Amino acid sequence: MPGLITEAMQARLDLVGARPREQDLYEGEGTDFYERLVGPDRAEIREMLALARDAAGPVLDLAAGSGRVTIPLVRSGKRVTAIDLSDDMLAHLRRALPERSAVECIVADMRHFSLEARYELVIIGATSITLLDHEGRSLLYANVRRHLAPGGVFAFTVATGASAQSLAVPTEREIRVPGRGQDDIYLFSQQVEADGAARVVNWVRASDVTPGGEVTILTSRLQLLSHEVLARELVEAGFHEPAVSPVRTHLGAEILLLKTSWAGAWGMADGDVSD
Repeated sequence: MPGLITEAMQARLDLVGARPREQDLYEGEGTDFYERLVGPDRAEIREMLALARDAAGPVLDLAAGSGRVTIPLVRSGKRVTAIDLSDDMLAHLRRALPERSAVECIVADMRHFSLEARYELVIIGATSITLLDHEGRSLLYANVRRHLAPGGVFAFTVATGASAQSLAVPTEREIRVPGRGQDDIYLFSQQVEADGAARVVNWVRASDVTPGGEVTILTSRLQLLSHEVLARELVEAGFHEPAVSPVRTHLGAEILLLKTSWAGAWGMADGDVSD
């Protein structure tokens, strides 16, 4: 599999002699497609708003992206620090924010950022924790710990049930993506890596696949994770056993919310940020 092009997608391009050009889903033109694909999704927003109502001070939204969760938080009256590795994704968020919004957008890696603040609520929406491998998640947990206020809550979501099962099998299908003027048909391809630990996903606009042409393929690689694995990792990292609850969705997707807090003693010895 060259780069992040699936074998099935490459075979489809080979049939017409087209050449792939990889484009990260979370950079450049990929972000426009991403916003069209997931922007209307309201899953988990109700649950995140409920958590925010119980938290004093600002919310730390990791992998905030184009603001699918950030913007409802802001509209509910919360101050938000939104972190994302992609400035292109945050550009969508900035454009969508209400005027004079209490939002700080920071381009940073959720594994390595350092802020002079602690938060009573740290969240990761859209099952974005699956972007990180095991080492990356270990770094994330340590970084969240450094930025949690005493008694603070760390919450994120992950797929479960039939939704999780569908992520673990090779898939080829057409999807209809909303557009400004009309919907577009995209070809979707999913390939599971040999060890079963991750999946590679591709999207390409069907009308772009032309004989002999160069075709932009939007790509991403995500880990296949269960809530049991993540719960075990959290405990090993020093957090409490997370409370696990279902997320209400409108499209039938099965998603779980994991909510936890730090189980150890509070102090500066482990590299906490300053008060």
